Amino acid sequence: MRTSADRSSELMSIFEERFSSRIRRDFTDDVTAAYDRSPLGPHDDKTARVVRALGNASANGKEIILNLGPNGPWGIGRITLGAPGNLLLLPGTFHSYEDALRRVFSLRHKNFLES
Repeated sequence: MRTSADRSSELMSIFEERFSSRIRRDFTDDVTAAYDRSPLGPHDDKTARVVRALGNASANGKEIILNLGPNGPWGIGRITLGAPGNLLLLPGTFHSYEDALRRVFSLRHKNFLES
């Protein structure tokens, strides 16, 4: 017998599929260029939608910026459940917070396209 939970699950699946499809369509070179120009914003609607979608992704496997000193440099870590501290530090450092943001954006973009 079909339950309301089954229907809710089905609707959530449809919503997620349509949402992912829209984000894939929105993730154009223009969005990447807009983010590269101004990673802190303000962003146009399409760029903001893509940035929100990447930020709202599951925590496991997500890249985050780590402050390695009082005013930088910055590093990037990947949340990895089961690793010591649940975090893997990726190689490289950035002297600019904006450059670290750009790198995180590109890594999340790559992961999104592979999913």
